Amino acid sequence: MTLLRLKNPLQSRIIKQIQNLELITRLTDWLTLFLQIRIFLSVSTNITNPFKTAYYLFSKSILVTFLFVFTLNSQASKIDQNNLANHNSPYLAMHGQDPVHWQHWHADILKQAQAQNKLIFISSGYFSCHWCHVMQHENYQNTQTAQILNKHFISVKIDRELNPELDKTLIEFAQKTTGHAGWPQHVILTPTGYPFAAFIYLPNQAFNQRLNKIQSLWHTQSRQIEKLAKQAAEQANTPIIKTQSNSKPYLSQQAFIKKLFEQVNLTKDDLAGGLTGTSKFPKAPLLNSLLMIQELPEEIEEWLILTLEQMQSEHLFDHIHGGFYRYTVDPNWQTPHFEKMAYTNALLAQTYLMAGERWNRPDFLDTAKHTLAYLQNHLYSPQTKMYLGSQSALDKKGLEGGNYLWSKSQLQKALSNEEYQTIYQAWSLEKSPPYELGWHPKPFTPNRLWKSVQIKLTSKDKAIPTDTKSILGWNGLVLSALSQAYSVLKDEHYLLSAQTLATTLVNLIQLENPPRALSENGSFMGRANLQDYAFIKRGLEDYQAWSNDKQFNKTIEMINSALKNDFLSEQGWLYDVNPILAQQTGEWLMADNPMPSLTAILYCLKPKIPVQSQAALIENPLMHASYINSFDCMKQTTNPVK
Repeated sequence: MTLLRLKNPLQSRIIKQIQNLELITRLTDWLTLFLQIRIFLSVSTNITNPFKTAYYLFSKSILVTFLFVFTLNSQASKIDQNNLANHNSPYLAMHGQDPVHWQHWHADILKQAQAQNKLIFISSGYFSCHWCHVMQHENYQNTQTAQILNKHFISVKIDRELNPELDKTLIEFAQKTTGHAGWPQHVILTPTGYPFAAFIYLPNQAFNQRLNKIQSLWHTQSRQIEKLAKQAAEQANTPIIKTQSNSKPYLSQQAFIKKLFEQVNLTKDDLAGGLTGTSKFPKAPLLNSLLMIQELPEEIEEWLILTLEQMQSEHLFDHIHGGFYRYTVDPNWQTPHFEKMAYTNALLAQTYLMAGERWNRPDFLDTAKHTLAYLQNHLYSPQTKMYLGSQSALDKKGLEGGNYLWSKSQLQKALSNEEYQTIYQAWSLEKSPPYELGWHPKPFTPNRLWKSVQIKLTSKDKAIPTDTKSILGWNGLVLSALSQAYSVLKDEHYLLSAQTLATTLVNLIQLENPPRALSENGSFMGRANLQDYAFIKRGLEDYQAWSNDKQFNKTIEMINSALKNDFLSEQGWLYDVNPILAQQTGEWLMADNPMPSLTAILYCLKPKIPVQSQAALIENPLMHASYINSFDCMKQTTNPVK
């Protein structure tokens, strides 16, 4: 007898009556009595068989009903509480005391939502995100808001760095439907898992209004919403590429580079460097791809040098502790968003190594050294022998930039009179501070005084809130940077650091179920995904190429085999081995983002991609610059790439 067939009146009355543990205990007593009677009947010879059969069926029905009810109560108890307390992810753990009944992301979320006919509210963020902290303080810690979420939604909180496959799906949906996306990113799903609403940070009143409006629409138009959301998801998985004919597009390295130059010229900022826009991101995959091209047009080469000079000399770079911030909120590299990411600094270390070597620029090489020193001094974990994920934009008091900005009084207290008088002129302290908390230090002359100021203004490592998880894939990027540093700078300590990191990553990725990350104490977090395998593959290949140490050949072969067996589908590359949502299908073509395209790295494992994907690649090389290296897998008459 299956659970779906348990519909007799006795069972229905029991289900309605069992509401708490006291009744469940009473039911347990009844079952004990039933079992005792069953045992008596089984050994008795004086009871007729029809009576035995009837009683067996009756008691079995009661037993299955009990198990069904117990399961429902067990699931309900988990949904009706916050399950994030003491999580190994610092970002999730900080939400562990919210009055919202936060859940982890797992396959049963859809089952629970369908059983209760509740919408799924997913909030994606990360530890070093400033507005994620603001969102928590204004909304998730508000009891009225929590009541709305707990009553009408199943609320899921994800660390985007542990669930990049889900975050990617949410961000792409938000971008397509609203025109913008970011963090904290919120997406509402139907109980069957189809997204239909998206928004980022909202102040409390607007947030509550949005939730109530969405719930009201679902209450009155659920069937229509479900139908439209499913149709939209299915259409999104069938991208339409505009081509003049059905003929195969001409995909060559020369054509790709020519189109890339055209698009760079249309979008480059010749005054401040970088690409035009209201904010400035370093775009490391684009910069690194351009630096690999042997011959650059003069105007692009000049722009590239200007960009690198601006990035290292203005306020995208932390001139005290070292390391690059993720981006600036203005177009002139003056106002940083004070979060620092391991991947940003690993990729930009390579940028400045290549640029320093290409143009014989010691200042670029010095920037690369300072960036690698930041990774080693502030993000390296002796416990995991890997590099931590990021440092927060907020200080321990919750003030944005608090670890990096200095008021007049703080500067006067920390520095000698000579040093203070020098920076008074150099940083224009007579004017109003450019930031709410004061001034962001910048180099000045004489260099002797600047070096002294650097030392005095350096915060202790523990003073800066740090996300203490070590992500395997990001460490693959660090491995590439350390390996290239050894090749360019000929410094043995980079080789030793690369060897240690390579060995650690190899030991982890070869496990039967490798983790996505390690916690501060070495506990496994999540499961390795496409990004982890791809970036570790690239890191090991770079290590072997630049160190001439070929000990990891077998591991690279194992990674290639795992990628093709576990992540390659008929629809393309899967980001996760076991995707949960129906729309998380494979992709042949992933764009660059702050990190290089995964499908570009893996292109040589599957060099033949569908015509539509080839057309998209040649149509927008600016978004796919990392594919420059992938053309080595095709037959080319010339190779203009280093």
